[in-house]
Amino acid sequence: MKAQRTVVEKALIRNLGNALERAPWSTCRRVGAFFGLAFFYGFRHRRQVATNNLRLVFPHLSEAQVQIIARRSAQNFGMSFCEFLHLRTASAQSLREYAEIEGMEHIEKAMAQGRGLVLPTAHFGAWEVMAARATLDFPLTVIVRLTSNQPLREHIMRVREAINVQMIDKSDSARAPLKVLRKNGGLGIFPDQHAGKEGALMPVFGHPTRVFTSTSRLALSARAPLVPGFAVRRKPYISDGRVTVKVSPGLYLHENEYSSREEAVMAGTRFIVGETENIIRQHPDQWLWMHRRWREEDQRAQDEIDAQNAVKNDLSS
Repeated sequence: MKAQRTVVEKALIRNLGNALERAPWSTCRRVGAFFGLAFFYGFRHRRQVATNNLRLVFPHLSEAQVQIIARRSAQNFGMSFCEFLHLRTASAQSLREYAEIEGMEHIEKAMAQGRGLVLPTAHFGAWEVMAARATLDFPLTVIVRLTSNQPLREHIMRVREAINVQMIDKSDSARAPLKVLRKNGGLGIFPDQHAGKEGALMPVFGHPTRVFTSTSRLALSARAPLVPGFAVRRKPYISDGRVTVKVSPGLYLHENEYSSREEAVMAGTRFIVGETENIIRQHPDQWLWMHRRWREEDQRAQDEIDAQNAVKNDLSS
């Protein structure tokens, strides 16, 4: 049964990939929007996660608005996947016409220091197009979680090899990303998802969740700046859909400016969270809301911390 499924998946990915490689960007967006809707309505659990997240973060929205944003977010996810399948044959000229970088001076300033740069981003907008576009101007390595789906994994590796995006598996040691930075390369990281039990407890949109601190730790260890960038898709998404990569001024963490190394790490982490929140507020339908970003156990942990602090304050007063 598993072998048959693998054969079917491989054929589907190969055929879809071959078709989209020959198609224009506009067709990739239309096909992707269709697949995104199919995913949205076909996977009830993911749809529920997305709408629950939106109700939590934006309680002022009507139910109709919540559904619209969740649906468009799923369509954006589908468009991003289909754009990725197109990238293997996209020319440099086509990429430059499809995606522009706004704020390239912040990257150039960072690269001039010779210590590389850490590029925190998110599963937002046309994130795969952003990576391909970036490699036309500077070397880029991305830290990824490789899928267990073997046919998809092989195809992803072929595409990223074709567009010169190097990959480091999330499970690898810190030596590999540090090596990239010491060679003055760009290191793309996606710290917008839940960090698991080992992550730091921090509010995101005002609600406690586990966040990655490793991004700031890497930047601090390599003395490389944090330079956030997000690939904003232009409206109307399907008929236009071209991309503006918005790069923010970097944060240069200097340990001697903080009372401790840990305080510097947390300052960098708060900076990343704040930049991510800002871009999502501006374009809420371009973020991947189907991820379980906020979890009950995180709220319970925060409630326990608040209760302990309340007891300490009572004892000291």
